[in-house]
Amino acid sequence: MLEKINFVIIITITLFNKCFQEKIIFAFQINRHGARSPYSGLKNGIDVYKEKWYIERNELSNLGKRQLYLLGVKARKRYIETYNLLNKEYNPQEIYIRSTDHNRTIESIYSYLQGLYPSGTGYRINEKVYNNRSLIFPPNKKYYEEFEKIIKDYNMSINREALPFQMTLEPIHIFYKPSHEFELYDPDICTTLYDSFVKQNEREEIKDYANDIINATNGLLIDLEPNAQNETYFYDYWNLYKYTDNFICDDTDNRGFEEMKNNFTYVNDTILENLKIKSKKFLEEDSILTNNWVNLSIVGTSYTMHSLLNWMEKAINNSKSGIDNNYIKFVIYSAHDSSVGNIEGFMKYAFNTSIEFADFADSRFFELYTTDDKNYKVRYLKGDDTVKLDIDFDEFKNVVNNKTWSDKEVNEFCHFKENKNRDKENEHGSDKSKDDDDKKNVRLIILIILSVVNGVLLVTLIALLIFMKKKTS
Repeated sequence: MLEKINFVIIITITLFNKCFQEKIIFAFQINRHGARSPYSGLKNGIDVYKEKWYIERNELSNLGKRQLYLLGVKARKRYIETYNLLNKEYNPQEIYIRSTDHNRTIESIYSYLQGLYPSGTGYRINEKVYNNRSLIFPPNKKYYEEFEKIIKDYNMSINREALPFQMTLEPIHIFYKPSHEFELYDPDICTTLYDSFVKQNEREEIKDYANDIINATNGLLIDLEPNAQNETYFYDYWNLYKYTDNFICDDTDNRGFEEMKNNFTYVNDTILENLKIKSKKFLEEDSILTNNWVNLSIVGTSYTMHSLLNWMEKAINNSKSGIDNNYIKFVIYSAHDSSVGNIEGFMKYAFNTSIEFADFADSRFFELYTTDDKNYKVRYLKGDDTVKLDIDFDEFKNVVNNKTWSDKEVNEFCHFKENKNRDKENEHGSDKSKDDDDKKNVRLIILIILSVVNGVLLVTLIALLIFMKKKTS
């Protein structure tokens, strides 16, 4: 009993010291989207296991929304309530949010933000403004009575909350593919990787995966697939992926597979459990292998790591200057398992950390912290707070700079012409590169105009001198 009490005391003291001595000054989080409908294989809403989906393929499910919402709740507890990194009310100067241009990632980050800044933490209208009814309605007096009627019909109340339930709005920046700054593991963007992806999908191991799954499920996949005369159909990577991904989506959504059980009497819980284990193994191991390609991880992550160092250095400079607000303290990326896998692949290459598959709604963190406002450290964590790396910032910076490629090297590898449009993320997430180009263009135009004006003046002066000479002669 005494040992248990001592253990509790030690844990309590450790947590106390960690929370009140350690100061997090910056955090970066990358999330995989939440649970979704199958990537492929849906026909009229029915998937390959005869399960009905009421959303289109590859869309975020209601369960996926809940998963990301809870991730946001967890982030609020850690970065607002425990470490006081962020304000309790949303401050756009503190947070920078990005998402890939897919419905499931955009909806995931919206769900996440509902947990980070829930209803009741949002904006309120100034009382003086609220009392002036002509200001809170759209600016046309003839609409006043119409809006009053609508409010009455819907039993709404117009109070000082800017939005119902005092909701918060946060801007979400979208990764624009032609800017060549993210998802460079995609051969449609970095075409140099195309041949590598083809070779990856033609590996001999795909046959082993297929045979293993078919044997473990008494040939179920062959019975399900009309085009499969034998297991060779599943030696194609994407055919096998379709069935493994569909099963994981169904199982995550707690489907009962009753239709399949009725059609194939040998299907039982053991068969389904085997299919779950084998499907997950295929998706996990294949993802880990893919993201262990050194070139792919370097190309796909270099821009992100450069931006990460930039944000961290600004946080350190502000910390040393005693500035505790109005700088980016928290960056959130809403992305995919491949995106998280690229981070994992790079960290293994650069720091020899393990590569681990990102399930739906899984995440990775980088945190920059200090205990004395002099020495700064970086830790890399899994979503369950397992620390994969804890290192001095200077060492982290040196390794990252040595292991990543420059913009020029990435451009040359991927055959990008110059990549002028890539977003040079500053603390406000603006396009500094584009601004610089615009300024150069303005200066060039001004220079041309001045040259033309000087030329006209010079010609005029010469003509005037000739005229004066003729007149005097």
